[in-house]
Amino acid sequence: MKIRFIIPFVVCIVMTIGYANLVWGSGASLQAFASRLTPDPSKQVQRMDNIASSLYEAAYTNNRQAAYQYVQQLQQLVDGELKYAAGNAEGWQAVERDANTIEKTLVKGSLGTSWFVEAARIKLTADALARPNNALWLQYEKIMLDDISRVEKAWKRQTDDGAIAARAVMISLEKHADRIKPAVSMMYGSKHETELMERIQYTNRLLEASRKDKNNVASINRSMLELKDTLTRMFNQNQLEADVPVVAAVPISNPLRWTLLLGAFISAILTYIGWRKYKENPFGVKPIS
Repeated sequence: MKIRFIIPFVVCIVMTIGYANLVWGSGASLQAFASRLTPDPSKQVQRMDNIASSLYEAAYTNNRQAAYQYVQQLQQLVDGELKYAAGNAEGWQAVERDANTIEKTLVKGSLGTSWFVEAARIKLTADALARPNNALWLQYEKIMLDDISRVEKAWKRQTDDGAIAARAVMISLEKHADRIKPAVSMMYGSKHETELMERIQYTNRLLEASRKDKNNVASINRSMLELKDTLTRMFNQNQLEADVPVVAAVPISNPLRWTLLLGAFISAILTYIGWRKYKENPFGVKPIS
């Protein structure tokens, strides 16, 4: 009858060995087990990047049927868990707004590709998540600095229409800034893109006012310098935060480890109780004395 307490004892040993193997075993085994429990954010980011590229291509070729399918797939990703594992909330909100705008435009059956801008913004945002250090939106730094340079040249024209010419060139800078806003928000939150847009709007107001007031030349010059500094700081933020992963690390939570530990503990207690009981009153048929 000793088998009644030998079996729990053996189970206890087996579970303890299994627990020790999980604790001191290879990290690859733990990672493989965790990957089966939780989705891989990097794979979801890559899927989003592929969908965004396909959506952009559909917008470029005005393939409305394909675009509608892609935007639905994108909305499912936006509503999923990826937004809690990668990027910033402001960026996801911007992607959601653009995706909803595209969907509504396609459902209405509006002619033309008025949704091309939204598709481009989504592509830049998804690309920023997938390739944070070599993202497409970073190429806009040179383009936007050229915009500012052209604004300065237009403003300094030796004619009376300098403010009007500068204001016209500012439209190009505004469009480029609007194009990369969601990508910037996804990477760093809304602080930098909000600062840039506010600086652009302030410079526009000064240029508009200069049509009637010619005494704000110094203010406009200073505003243009601050606009360039704001733009440079925003793009330099990419180097400052290069060591911060865009995709949050997924903690490895292994329930099997705790199951084996708890099972080993319970088996040990039952084995000890069974042994004590057997010592006090051994199992089996006792001979009649």
